[in-house]
Amino acid sequence: MELLKSPKSMYLLDAGLEALHAQTIEWLNEIAFWRDEAAFFNSLVVKKNLKSVPVNGKDNIKALERELIAITGVELDELQQTVENHECYLNDLLENKYLKEEYYRNTHKELTVKFSEFERRFKSLKREVFALVELLSGT
Repeated sequence: MELLKSPKSMYLLDAGLEALHAQTIEWLNEIAFWRDEAAFFNSLVVKKNLKSVPVNGKDNIKALERELIAITGVELDELQQTVENHECYLNDLLENKYLKEEYYRNTHKELTVKFSEFERRFKSLKREVFALVELLSGT
């Protein structure tokens, strides 16, 4: 399935390096926010509900916990490192004109897709957490 490209992303890829830098900073802020959200979900939702859930529901909570750990423990770290490296390359690009701006733009385009895919997956995980909380609260 091919992702639809947002007009903002398409515009930014043709924009100046400052706009790409701003989007990269926005990504880093979003990653920090996702870390906070994941920690909240893990500590307040998963850990506290594990004790009060019937045995047949514990598998769902354990699966969510594993997914939270996978997303925040490995994938989010990798995404953050990739974005930080991308930002460092921009700094080098601005200081050393011999580096290829085209490479930076292509990498930014790839990161835009990777970031969108991660965001979609994280939103899906949030929906699962919310559904579980709703189920546990009897609503």
